[in-house]
Amino acid sequence: MILRILFIVGLVLCVPAVFVLDHALTVGPASWALDQTTFWGTPIANFVFWIGLAHAGTFFSAMLLVLNVKWQKRIAFPAEISTIAALFVAAIFPLIHLGIPQRFYLMFPMGLFRHLYVNMESPLVWDFIAILVYLCLSIFFLLIHAGSLRFPSLVAFRRPLAWVLFPLVLWVHTIVSLDFAITLIPTWQGAYFPIYFIVGALFSGIALVLILSELEGRRLRRLEDLLIAFSWGLLALWIWELMTKEIWCPEILFFGFLVPQLLWIRPLRAIPTIRVVIAMSVIFALWWERIKLVMPSDSEWTPVDYGWIALGWGGFMAIYFGLRLVTKRIFSDRIDTISTEVSVEPFPKKRMALYWGAGFSAALLFVAWFILRVPTVPWVRMVPVFFPLMALVTGFLIVVDAFSRVLNRRVLFGLLGGLGIILGIFGGLIYQGGKTTFDESPTIITTEKMPAIPRPAEVIWKSRCASCHGEDGHLNRKFVHEFYPLPRDISVSRFDSLGVDSLSKVILDGRAFMGAYRGRISESEAHSLIEYMRTLAKEAP
Repeated sequence: MILRILFIVGLVLCVPAVFVLDHALTVGPASWALDQTTFWGTPIANFVFWIGLAHAGTFFSAMLLVLNVKWQKRIAFPAEISTIAALFVAAIFPLIHLGIPQRFYLMFPMGLFRHLYVNMESPLVWDFIAILVYLCLSIFFLLIHAGSLRFPSLVAFRRPLAWVLFPLVLWVHTIVSLDFAITLIPTWQGAYFPIYFIVGALFSGIALVLILSELEGRRLRRLEDLLIAFSWGLLALWIWELMTKEIWCPEILFFGFLVPQLLWIRPLRAIPTIRVVIAMSVIFALWWERIKLVMPSDSEWTPVDYGWIALGWGGFMAIYFGLRLVTKRIFSDRIDTISTEVSVEPFPKKRMALYWGAGFSAALLFVAWFILRVPTVPWVRMVPVFFPLMALVTGFLIVVDAFSRVLNRRVLFGLLGGLGIILGIFGGLIYQGGKTTFDESPTIITTEKMPAIPRPAEVIWKSRCASCHGEDGHLNRKFVHEFYPLPRDISVSRFDSLGVDSLSKVILDGRAFMGAYRGRISESEAHSLIEYMRTLAKEAP
C-alpha cells in the first residue's frame, strides 16, 4: 500500500515539474539563478547530486556481492532499481543546459562525419560517455538479477558483472569530479576532489538505501553503522576544506554530521521514524553541499530553482516505485530468495579473461579509429573513455553468455537482432545528424510572430547572450573554454570600426560558432542590443 501511495505522490510532483521544465527550456539560463563566477547554476548542482545517489545503488549491490557480504541480497533489488531511476532523473539536467535537448547526439564522438569537432579533451564529453555506459551496465546487472529469480543458473554471472561495475563506478564519479577540478575556479582545484565526490556519493546513497529498506519494513543495522562511519569520513574532508580554502557551511555540518551521531543513542536508533529522519537529514546535507559547491555566493533563487526539487523527487519516485510495483507483481515473494547458496558452476576464469580481452581490443580499435579521424587529439586524452568502452563490451558479452544458457536460440537471436536494428537506426540518425545551426518552424520565424513591443535590450542580453559573453560583457570564460574559442572582447573602438549594420548582421545571421537569431529577435531589438553592448564597453575598466 505504501508503495502505491508514494508512486502516486511522485506522479503528482511531476505535474508542476513539467511546467518548470517547459519554462526552463523556453526561457533558457535566465529562468534560474546564475552565479557568473561559476555559471552552471542549480541544474548542474542537482545533476551531481542525483549522479551521487545513482552510484550508491548498483555500486553498493555490486561491491557487497564482490566482497561476499551475506546481507547484500536483502537490499540488492531495491538498490539496483534506485540506480536506474536516479540516472534517468540525473540525465534531465544536462539536457536542460544543452538548451536544445534533441541535439544531445552531438555529444557522441563520431569524428568529423558531421563536420563537427567533438572535444574529446573535455571532461563533459568523458562524463556523457561514462554515465551512458554506467546506465547500460546497471540495466544489465538488474536483468541478470531478475533473470536469476526464474533461472538460478544465472547467479553465477552476477559476480563477474559486479567486478566490471565495481571499478566503473569509481571511474565515473572521478570523471564527474574532474568537471570541476580542471576549471578556472581555484576552490574546485585539487587532487582530493575525486575522493571527496566518491565518499559523498556513497554517503548519500547509503542514506537512500536505508530509507527504501525501511519503507519495505526491513531494518539493516549495517547500513546505520555505515552511515555513522561515512559521516566521520566526510567530516575529515570538510575540515580539510576549512583549513585549506576557508570554506565553512554550518548547516551542512549540522545535518550531515551532528544529526547522524544520534544513531549512537540506542533508544532513538530503535525507532524507525527516527532512522528515516536521520537518513533524510544526510540526503539534504549532501544536496545542499552540491548547491553551495556550484554556487558559493548567495544568489536569488527563482521558482525554477525550487521547481528542480519537484522535478527530481517526482521523477525518481514515479520511476522507482513504478518499477518496484511491477517487479513485486511479476516475481511476487521471490525477489529476496536469491542466495549465494544456490548450487551453480563457478564462472570460468579463462572465459572471463577472454571477455576482458575482447573489451580491451574493441576499446583500443575505437580509440585508434578516432585518433586517425581527428589526429590533433593526443592519445592520452582518450584514456578516460577507454575503460568505460571496454567495460561496456565486456559486460555485454557476459549478459549474452548468461542468457544464451537459458533462452531458446531463436529467441536470443531475435532479441539481439532487434537490438541491432534499433542501434543501427539510432547510429544512422547520429551519423546523418542534421543542420548544425539552430532553426525553427517558418510559422514561428515569420515577422507577424515578432512581439509588437520590443523587449528591453538587457532582458534579451541576459537570456540570449550572457551564457557565452557574460552578463557584464567580459565573457563567461569557464563555459566558453569547454567547447569554443573565446569571443572577442567588446570595446568602443571596435564598435566604431565595425558599425551598426555589420554587427546587426552578425547578431541576426550568425557567424562561426555564434548561432543566428533572425526570427527570434527583430532588427530593432538587434540594434538595441548593439547600443546595450556599447554601454557595457564604456563601463569596462
